[in-house]
Formats: sequence, structure tokens, C-alpha cells
Amino acid sequence: MRQFVAEVPHLVIAKIQHVGWRKLLGGTIAVFFGVMILVQLFYPANTLLPYTKVDGISVAGKTKQQAITMLNKAYANHTIAIYMGSGREPVTSPKLSDVDGEVDNTTRINNVDYPWYMRLVPTSLFWSGQKVATTPAPKFGDKFTLYISKKLMPNCQQQPVNATLKAGNGKLSLVPAVTGGSCAEADVITSIKAIRPTLTAKTAVKVALSEHKPDVLDSAATELADTLNLRLKAGTTLLVNSNQVTITANDLLAWLDFTADSNKLIAKVNIDRTSDWLNKNVAAKVAVAAGISYVKTLDFTELSRIQGAPGRAIDIATTVNSLQQVVDGANTAAAVVTKTVPPSEQYTRAYSPDDAGLSALMTNYAHDHPGTFGISMVELDGQRRRASFNGDNQFVTASTYKLFVAYELLKQIDAGKRDWDSNAACFNKMISQSDNACAESFLNMLGLSTITNDIQAIGLKNSTFMKNGGPYTTANDLTLMLGMIATGQNFSSTNQQRLVAAMEGNVYRQGIPAGVQGTVADKVGFLNGLFHDAAIVYGPHGTYVLAIMTDGSSWATVADLAKQIDNLHAQ
Repeated sequence: MRQFVAEVPHLVIAKIQHVGWRKLLGGTIAVFFGVMILVQLFYPANTLLPYTKVDGISVAGKTKQQAITMLNKAYANHTIAIYMGSGREPVTSPKLSDVDGEVDNTTRINNVDYPWYMRLVPTSLFWSGQKVATTPAPKFGDKFTLYISKKLMPNCQQQPVNATLKAGNGKLSLVPAVTGGSCAEADVITSIKAIRPTLTAKTAVKVALSEHKPDVLDSAATELADTLNLRLKAGTTLLVNSNQVTITANDLLAWLDFTADSNKLIAKVNIDRTSDWLNKNVAAKVAVAAGISYVKTLDFTELSRIQGAPGRAIDIATTVNSLQQVVDGANTAAAVVTKTVPPSEQYTRAYSPDDAGLSALMTNYAHDHPGTFGISMVELDGQRRRASFNGDNQFVTASTYKLFVAYELLKQIDAGKRDWDSNAACFNKMISQSDNACAESFLNMLGLSTITNDIQAIGLKNSTFMKNGGPYTTANDLTLMLGMIATGQNFSSTNQQRLVAAMEGNVYRQGIPAGVQGTVADKVGFLNGLFHDAAIVYGPHGTYVLAIMTDGSSWATVADLAKQIDNLHAQ
């Protein structure tokens, strides 16, 4: 009894404590929900709720305008994969903005609401408003059709690709045909305007194509592969003199090219690939070196010839044709075919000291050396010989045009239209140093048409600044101008001396000056592969003018030719 009485107070205390904790917990919860409802009631109406996602993009806590901007930008950068017909790869994947398209999220974001009655529901801050209207359809601007016609329509014309074969591991295998097609612009526009892009998935457009089948189908190519693989599986033999050389199937098949003939595939032995193998493995076995023919000439006349023995070499084209017959099934083996190689010629040339001899020298020299030549020479005293080779062939002038600029400037100075002192420094730089800035300044001042008209008026009929790709001149026109400079025609004595002095001061001396004796007044021109030199030569055997124009030659060649002409001039 005493024990029971002792336990009663403890039970009462425990019960009182239990009831107190429940009230405390209930009160805490009530306060929490009360605070939450207050937060919800005063949550800004223009701010999206926490945990809000639109089309996979979190816009939690963003203002509506911020969310609109974010979503619009994301859709502008959203790509559209555009496929043509049954193609497995997109022909292009422009951004929506590239095609002048946009998805405007303004209305659906502005319609997102957090009504007052929902604000009274505890925790609605975390789940209410998660439902947003579906993505609106895109709109397209004025540049949309321009993009389609300029960027996309070219992809609508897909040429079919014939089936063919490729060689590998000693056999031929199929390279499948590809069906081509074409599409209508109206269909493309309709297909793209029908898209409903969303950021949570890829957007693809399938544009219908009118299919164009290739001429050679897989079946035709496979049939040829089976035939050739069987026919050439052991390669072939090549008869070389009385010996046989084996060509493996791997090599022979690798030499084949395939072309369409109507709806069939034709195998053709490629001469370039085959010749590499033939030159490496066969050519030396049949080759016989040719001899040398020794020829003496005078001017354009052959005086004597000691004929050298002919040689022998493999005839690549005919040998390849023999291999082609094996491929075609006409023969079971091929044979090397040879051809006669004429002897090389070694010339001992002599030239008469007259016009014919000088012309022959120029002609033969041009034929014996690489490059294109235009050559002209006129003696101003003594025998007054003259000769040329391609003298009227037009070349781009390079810097020799500066002689024409100099003529026009000095002409206008003689006429009182210009003064020497203000132009002297630039004039000398243009001629002696070939300064381009000074030349261009004079060209702008004097005028291209004026210079052209005035140089043609004094006989330079093939020289012009008015033809596309120029200016142009010829070796004959240059020697005509040089002769006028040297003799003072169309120049005052003072201006003649000024021009000759500037030409004598030319700093580029690798051409004619390097090959002749005496004093040289010249103007060079060099540009890319052009090497020109136009010179007055005051030599120990008289004065002459010489113009050498070349394309694809060198200064060393110009100097050597000038030396040979100077030596003949001395006779």
C-alpha cells in the first residue's frame, strides 16, 4: 500500500510533462505555419516561386522579366536539326535565331500567378505555380525566307552517287550507292514553320525529297566485284623480254578506277598509279640509253649532224593497255611494250654578225632556256643592226612602266606645266631605286589615260595602262623608248640628261649590266616570276639599246643572254 501511494505522484508528474510537450509542439507548429502564411501573403507578386522550372530551366526566385529574358535567349540558341529525305545526318543545324525565329515566353510567364487563396495554404510557396502554360509556337521574321533560299535550298539539290568499288586486302568490296533528291522551297518553309521546339528535347525537321536514283546500283557494282575478284584473285603475269614478272592481286586491284557507263560500272587501269610500279620494277630491265647527236648550226641553218644511236624505254601507255586487256578478260597475261627514244642533241651554234645572226641567237637562246622571252635590240651607231624575238608580245611591265611615267613628267616639265625642283627627289628615287610610292604619286598626278595616249602617240602602240591586268608593254616598245631617250628625241637636252643620269644610277645591276661591257643606263622590273631589264648600253664597240623581258626565268639568265648579244655586237 505504501509502495502504491509513493508511485502516484510520479505518474501524475509524467502525465503533466507529456501534456506540456504536446502543447509546446503544437504551439511551435502553429507559429511555423503562421510565419509561413505571412511569408506567402507578402511574397512579391512579380517573382516566381522557389523550385519553379520552365522547360527544364530553373527560374526559381527570378522576376518574371528575368525569366522571360532567360527563356527567350535559351530558345534563340536552340538548334534545329534539318534532315533531307532519308538522310541519317542533318544537312545543317541552325539556331532558331539564325532562321529569324523566336519563341516569345512573355505571355505565359506573365500569366503565372500566386493567388491569395493559395497563399493561405501552408507550404504552397514550395509547390504552387509549378504548372506553366505549354511552350508557344515560334514566330518567324522577314529574314526567314531569305535564309531558306540562300542557306538551305542548295542542300535540297543532292546529286545521286553511283555505287562503286574499293580495293583492299587483295579483293574488291562495295561502296554503296547514295540516292539523291530535290525538294521544293514551299515544302521546306512549311516543314520548318510546323516545328514546336522545347528545350527539354531535340528539335528535328524532316524535309521530304523527290528521290533521284543513281545510274549504277549496288547490284551492278557487286556483280562486277564478283567477276573481277574471281578473274584477278591470283594477280597476273607480265612478260618482260623473255622473263615473267608477277603482279599481285593487291597491286593490280589497287590500280583500278571505276566509272559509270549507263547503268554499268567500268573498271579502268589508272595510268599514273600503274606507272609508278612499272618504273620502279620494270623500266630498268628494258631500258637502253640513247646516244647524243652532235649538231653544228649557223644562224638558223644546220651545217652538220653526227647522228647518235637511238635508245629504248618502256611505253607506259601501251603497257597499261595490255594490263587493261587482262582486267577486261580479253587476255590472261600482259606484256611490257617498249618505244624508241631519240638521241639527245648537243648543239655547237655559230652566228653571223648581222641582223639574221642576232635574231637566230635570240631565238635559239629562248628555246634552250626555261621561261617565256621577249627580246629586242637596236644599234644606234656603227652597223645599225637590229633584231628581236617575240618583240611584239605583250608582258606585264612590272616596274619598267616607270620609264613611261618619267617620259610624261618630263614632257610636262618641258611644256611648263610642271616644275623640276619639286619633283626631282621623287623622280630620281622612282628611276634609280624603283620606288613605288613615288611612282604611284606621279601616276595619280599625271593620269593613266594621259600617259597611255602620249606614249602611243610617239609610237609605243602595244603599251598601255588601260588594259585589265596591266600595265603592259613589249620589248620592241621598250627599245623604241630607249632609243628616244638615248638620242634625245621628244626630250629637251636637260631632261634627257636627267633621265639618263637616273638610269645610270639604277641600284639593281644583276641583269643586263652584269653581262655587258661599258656603261649601262637601265630600268629593271621584277614582279613574281617576271624579270625585265631595259637598257642603253654605251659600250666600247658602240651604243645600242636592249630590252629583255622574261616570265619564269632569272636574273642570271638575263645577264647571260645579254653577254652573248654583247659579244656578237662586238664583231
